[in-house]
Amino acid sequence: MKLQIIRSGVRFTILALDLSDGETANCPALQFLEGLPEASRKSLTAVLQLHAATGPLRNTEKSRPIKGTEGIWEFKSRQGDRLLFFYPKGERGVTILTNGFHKGAPVKVEARRAQALMDQYYAWRSRRGK
Repeated sequence: MKLQIIRSGVRFTILALDLSDGETANCPALQFLEGLPEASRKSLTAVLQLHAATGPLRNTEKSRPIKGTEGIWEFKSRQGDRLLFFYPKGERGVTILTNGFHKGAPVKVEARRAQALMDQYYAWRSRRGK
């Protein structure tokens, strides 16, 4: 596992989980973003930039916690695409992207995937001694 820097701003650094152990990237959040239509990609990119510059967004049309999860949040595009993330415990000013999905996909399934990725991150971090 690795972390890729997606955005760095005044208040937050946004990272994405890269699940690869080799040289070929396996970054679900980045792959999701790159596969979006231009309008949706621009919309989510603008939300990420705003978050990096100003910190947690209070507008629930752009970002909110996912109900029924332990610390999983979503960034939202106007087109209905979602990018899931969490704030890692003990690391101020950091946001970690996990995965994304299109509106209409089962939110609970995607949230469980994000929760599993977050758990993988904490296991990886503890092995590294952080």
